[in-house]
Amino acid sequence: MRVLIDEGLTYTSQSTGIGHHGHNIYLHLNSYCNCEITNYWYLKIIPRGLRKFAYVSFTNIHAFYKNYDIIHYQNYNTPYLSGKAKKVVTIHDLGVFRYPDTVPTIYIKYNQSLIKNSVTRADAIITPSEFTKEEILSYFPNADEQKIFSCESGLRDVFFKGEVFSDVIEKNGIDKFNYFFFLGSISKRKNLEFLIKAFIKAKQKKAIGDNIQLILGGQNWWGAKNIIKLIDPKMKIITLGYLTDEDIMVLYRNSKAVIFPSIYEGFGSPIIEAMSQNAPLIISKIPTSISLNKRHNNQMFEFDLGNEEQLIEILSDFDKKSNSIKAKLNYGDISIYNFDSIAKKHFDVYKTL
Repeated sequence: MRVLIDEGLTYTSQSTGIGHHGHNIYLHLNSYCNCEITNYWYLKIIPRGLRKFAYVSFTNIHAFYKNYDIIHYQNYNTPYLSGKAKKVVTIHDLGVFRYPDTVPTIYIKYNQSLIKNSVTRADAIITPSEFTKEEILSYFPNADEQKIFSCESGLRDVFFKGEVFSDVIEKNGIDKFNYFFFLGSISKRKNLEFLIKAFIKAKQKKAIGDNIQLILGGQNWWGAKNIIKLIDPKMKIITLGYLTDEDIMVLYRNSKAVIFPSIYEGFGSPIIEAMSQNAPLIISKIPTSISLNKRHNNQMFEFDLGNEEQLIEILSDFDKKSNSIKAKLNYGDISIYNFDSIAKKHFDVYKTL
């Protein structure tokens, strides 16, 4: 079987969730089939905000110059033509339908159109969770349920390593085990305005110590301006921007807790990453996060979206008891997220075609 992973736009910028997923599927699929990956390096000459639109025009090129059996599109788009290859698409979430106010206006109709076309055109649809599969069937009741498969995202190989080196803590003046850590895009959908306001209020109420830090890792995206306005260095809130895997692992390991306050997710990779490093987790009560918590022995601390007092109470508990909380953690088997297993699930989908 000859497979092409169409990686979307990951080579035109620093990889984040979708990019990491596509690249690691490619790496591990080579154990099961003849697999290649695209490289849209030439789109770098196009301004960043327009690359997504240009990408749609170029996806067909890779379909014809070689005879593939399967082309797996990673970034929502399924082109009309594909040569003889069967078309597989990953639909990571339906955020542009559920929460359109959390993405740029220019992307709403564009991404909605991509998803609608993919539901019709794709020979198979892969989702990162059963929740997203159910959402597709809810929004598109005429979709063929038999061609939708749930295959979770995975943990990159580095997260199974023991020792890693990073000086991210020293060079940024971070106090070990004295900070809460968030990882994700600095964007509206991640609910960071709510998190920052709750953190500041917790300090003002003396619910947490004045020396406690809030560390935000990730690139700026939609809504970042309003979030950055709230950041007050006097409150010991630090933004770090894009981080390497080694930086991320060190920050997980040395945190009081990792906070994942998102409004909506198709899966939530930072949660499984944090679990792999035995970091305590504070999560918002959204379906995908609740599902992961249930699977892993209900070890995470949940708060209701919008309930500031509840989050402050959890932050206060961690300030006082983080060591004892961490000592009792038992997330169970994390090896199920090894990308070799995830790639095998994808290969099984390809075989059905």
